[in-house]
Amino acid sequence: MKKWISALLALVLTAGLCAGCAESEPPSGIYYDITGLDPKETVMEVDGNTIPAEQYLYWVAYNCSSLEYNLGMYNSLYGTYGELFDENGALDWNAAFQGEVTLGQYAKSQAEEAVRFYANIENMAQAHGVALTEADRAAMDGTVAEVVEQLGSEEAFQNNLDQMGISRETYDRISSTTYLFDHLVDLVLDESSELFLPLESYGQYAAYADHILLATKDLTTYTDLDEEAVSAKRAKAEELLAQLQNAEDVQALFQELADANSEDTGRAANPDGYVFGRGEMVEAFEDAAFSLQPGEISGIVESDYGYHIILRKDLAQKLEQDTEKRRELAEEHLNSILRGRSEVVYSDKISSLDAGTFYVAYSAAAAAMEAANAPAEGENGTDGADPSTPDAAGDGEQPVTPGSTGGTAE
Repeated sequence: MKKWISALLALVLTAGLCAGCAESEPPSGIYYDITGLDPKETVMEVDGNTIPAEQYLYWVAYNCSSLEYNLGMYNSLYGTYGELFDENGALDWNAAFQGEVTLGQYAKSQAEEAVRFYANIENMAQAHGVALTEADRAAMDGTVAEVVEQLGSEEAFQNNLDQMGISRETYDRISSTTYLFDHLVDLVLDESSELFLPLESYGQYAAYADHILLATKDLTTYTDLDEEAVSAKRAKAEELLAQLQNAEDVQALFQELADANSEDTGRAANPDGYVFGRGEMVEAFEDAAFSLQPGEISGIVESDYGYHIILRKDLAQKLEQDTEKRRELAEEHLNSILRGRSEVVYSDKISSLDAGTFYVAYSAAAAAMEAANAPAEGENGTDGADPSTPDAAGDGEQPVTPGSTGGTAE
């Protein structure tokens, strides 16, 4: 799953954090000032795995920021979601969103799902004896060093951490889930592991199919062809299908006919067909492909693009050769397990938390801290760009999170 988040939050997740206060010190920090919750206090448990307030509130801020940026972008570019903004252009966190819940309630539920998902990674890793390696720890330390260098000084780095309200301990915990997840994927691919997924089971996540496309529209302009041209395409599709139905070696002839006749513009990059999951192809093509058995061909399938003749191919055989695709599907399988049921216990102290009210207060406090800590223009090699705004670098890249495991915790 993709997301748009503020570069400030992304920096913390992709970078690293410095040490927080010692346990003997009184509670403090930006989250404590807003909520009165001790950052170290347990506010949620996932199958007994305890979650401190600072980690929980981080994810609330993260998901609110993601929604703010994402919805704001769509509203600015396409004029959609206007009903979610007030007369001043700010998000109305009490507005209805996706049914009967408010936008704030949705953000809170997404934050809690993220907490649950990452806790499940930790729980599964512990259950299967998976731990961080020395190489993992070195990589994490290297990322922290890179960000300190990027920010220009330890002081600037610490200021950024204070703005986030999250300790190094909590950061390391979040960051480590990336590496734990990768090691768990290794187990899905390991025949000796209890998590191993046999090749024949990958079909629950994807299909492998080739097709002959005879387009009924101009694939450059996407304008419809005239009736005479469409009729000619239909007649040709029927002719090709008849040849295939009478062939002794269907797969060999299909390859020959597809190479010679298919008008799919992606064929050069995918000469043997596509591996795809649900929702990745046009519906008519997808439904027909999933209904076939390996080695079977479809009838003539009509979609918005034209007429298709589809050959379902052997996914297991494909994955034996395409290890990258197999790992991608293994990740999907692991994600499906991690999204499963968990016993979650919530503290009464967060049951009444209003995510929208919290995020508005947090944003104002973070902006004030940033302004107070901002270096003079040009100091420490900065260019004056505001690191708290999305895509401050202007490169159009969408930030990603450590522990982002195929877009699952979104």
